[in-house]
Amino acid sequence: MAAPEFITVTKDGAEGVTYVCGCPCEPTAAPTAEGPGMEHCCCGKVHFVGAGATSALGNYLDERAARRKREPRYERGATSVTLAGKPTEVAWAFPID
Repeated sequence: MAAPEFITVTKDGAEGVTYVCGCPCEPTAAPTAEGPGMEHCCCGKVHFVGAGATSALGNYLDERAARRKREPRYERGATSVTLAGKPTEVAWAFPID
């Protein structure tokens, strides 16, 4: 699977990060004052944005796997985008099965 191309968008007066998903959603996430922001799309794709995004994504997926009987395996990756003029960490996970 090819890595998604993340782009910045302005939504509700704030910059966020999105990608072309392929489903009807426009999955957009932005960092929060508490840490990375996240979006879990209706089709199972998830991404986190902000400092510590990779760690937050790993914790999120581990918690889901621990409490759900059927959780897909995910292809994972990380990249950086410019958000509010600064490089910002983006971590993603897309279901494999």
